[in-house]
Amino acid sequence: MSKPVVVLATSNGTGLGHLSRQLAVGHALRDDAEPVYFSLSRAVGVIRHQGQRGEYVPSRERGWIPTHVWHHYLRDRLTAFVAETKAEAVVFDGVVPYEGLLLARARLPGVRFVWMRRGFWRPGARTAPLAAAPLFDLVLEPGDFAAAGDNGATAHRTDAVRLSPITQLEYLDLLPREEAAAELGLDPGRPTALVTLSSGVLNDVVTPGAAAVTALLEDPDWQVAVVRSHIAAGRIPLADESRCVELAGVYPLARYLAAFDAAVAAGGYNSVHELLTAGVPTLFVPNPTSGTDDQPARTRWLADQGFARHADASDLDDVRRQARALHDEHERERLRKACAELPKPGGSREAAEQVARLLRNAPRPLDPAPYRRLRAKSAMVRVLGPKGMAVARKALRKPPAAGPTAPLAVTVVPDAADGEPAAPQALPDGVRPLHLTEDFSQVQHSADPVEHLITGASDDYRKRRETILRQYYDVRAVGA
Repeated sequence: MSKPVVVLATSNGTGLGHLSRQLAVGHALRDDAEPVYFSLSRAVGVIRHQGQRGEYVPSRERGWIPTHVWHHYLRDRLTAFVAETKAEAVVFDGVVPYEGLLLARARLPGVRFVWMRRGFWRPGARTAPLAAAPLFDLVLEPGDFAAAGDNGATAHRTDAVRLSPITQLEYLDLLPREEAAAELGLDPGRPTALVTLSSGVLNDVVTPGAAAVTALLEDPDWQVAVVRSHIAAGRIPLADESRCVELAGVYPLARYLAAFDAAVAAGGYNSVHELLTAGVPTLFVPNPTSGTDDQPARTRWLADQGFARHADASDLDDVRRQARALHDEHERERLRKACAELPKPGGSREAAEQVARLLRNAPRPLDPAPYRRLRAKSAMVRVLGPKGMAVARKALRKPPAAGPTAPLAVTVVPDAADGEPAAPQALPDGVRPLHLTEDFSQVQHSADPVEHLITGASDDYRKRRETILRQYYDVRAVGA
């Protein structure tokens, strides 16, 4: 008998955190279900490195779909994807359960829906999304090494099953130091520091990153590897290229952690749990503008408990001072011993067990009332249109919505018969090429609209996707 299919969905995020957690859960699920991925992150192509199948869907922030209908687009895309894959469950990892996700839930009463909701919400973070919890069959909260320091909006809620921490190191084997260093272009005989700050989409990582690199290189024996994110918005200068290596597109980085004697990292969930699980002495320089995630609180608590060091990104003197402290072998040994006392992560297996248990039970009946309200609100937004929504936002003292107010005029450019992207063609002014493709590289690198298809999509699914295309874009032509 074939295994049930589970869709592992993620929000767009500003890095790889949501995807990395879902890859860990997907690996743990393999005995009980077949995972497929559905992600709003431009970095979704990393799943192919682990032999996984999935699909990209553009977020509102890409500016390809008018804001007032984007949730309907997401609803239609997810509903079609579930039908194509014959999925029996959708597990969503993200802070905000999008309205389009919940509208799809209303159309899929026989499919179980799970919300993977990380803790450590920042003070003042918008808490309205928490009201969606009852619309899910199950809410899961990944554990956090610093959970005792979490005073955010989710800390005292009882609506989630709390798990152990989740990290890909639950199933990935670390490469030996010499092999890892060789693959990264590093000298395994020299002390080596890793600098891996956030993508820079939300904050300046170049300034504190440059300060850390400069301080680490003050010791002439040390070399530094600087990570450049898949969706990086800035580039940390290497300072001394004879002792610096830029790591671009290395994923999963966790496999290579044995190559490093120390690290300077942001305070995101995955960085914290991968580095400390691997016992890498780490200075955390948290992102102070990381949306909902309270990176400063997480990393301050870890530093106060002696598991890591901490510096404020705005205090460059402190960043340099704390980075220099990593040169001290006694300090690094103290941090390694402290990290060895942390519990071993096992949250992906626990999450998989929860999902497998859910699949063994019949779907619970849906309460139609909240979905009626959702549909009414969604219909009202669509009726108001961009002009009406602009007036409403102004009355509510909200900034104007970003993105187009009318469907983009496009010519659809399908992949060529051999599966390669079709050759570019001249288009009339105001008309953009839209790539209908199974190629993940188009997702990451193209500024033009991309409609991505799961590998091996059926003819019926392609036709359904073409119908969706025509609903949300102004399709002028379909190229050969």
